[in-house]
Amino acid sequence: MPFTPIDGERDARRSEILQMSEKAAAMLQIVRDAFRKQQAGSIATAEHLGREIHRHERTLMETLITMADVSTRPRSDEDTVFVPMHLERVGDNLEALAGAVRKMIGEGVLFTDRAVREMSSLLEMTIELLECVRDALSTGNRTLIRNIVTVSRQLDLMANEFALFHEQRLIEGVCQPRASSLYLAMFDHLKGIEFHARQIGEKLAPAPLSALEPPREARERMKPS
Repeated sequence: MPFTPIDGERDARRSEILQMSEKAAAMLQIVRDAFRKQQAGSIATAEHLGREIHRHERTLMETLITMADVSTRPRSDEDTVFVPMHLERVGDNLEALAGAVRKMIGEGVLFTDRAVREMSSLLEMTIELLECVRDALSTGNRTLIRNIVTVSRQLDLMANEFALFHEQRLIEGVCQPRASSLYLAMFDHLKGIEFHARQIGEKLAPAPLSALEPPREARERMKPS
């Protein structure tokens, strides 16, 4: 699908999409910092950004409803239909993630050191993924668009491996039930973000998944120390 860079002066719809992607990346950075520092004070700012993402999506949908029938819409406009839908779902998962981190801090739930390292690694790579989405939408650069799917695949591999580690901790009795419940909730919300970000990348630049599989050395670098 051909994709043109977002230009806010010429196309208000594309400007709204870009703001959604920028706020999603900023929101996850705030949540990451709250998790890292175990301080919930900044989560309210993240939640405000989540509401802004929904506001942008509503504005876009209202605009699209007033447009001519979809059959008369240029093919290059298709991204203004599916991108905000997936970005809003990214926002939904970010809001749920922020709520889980708030609960973790508020209730004093402790993760094992290994679980903290795993969650930190997942958060960092998910931030990288959302930054890829933001930069690809801003520039229309084909390499950046392809990077969305590449980073998404790396994140999926990392998450699958960490799920096995978590299962082993449960078997060994190392992980407490309350901590396990919150870890899995945060894990699922990050997987949701990864899924919808990947949908954006695959729609903008379809490519065989086998061609996007990260090399073995890249997978080794993903493992937490």
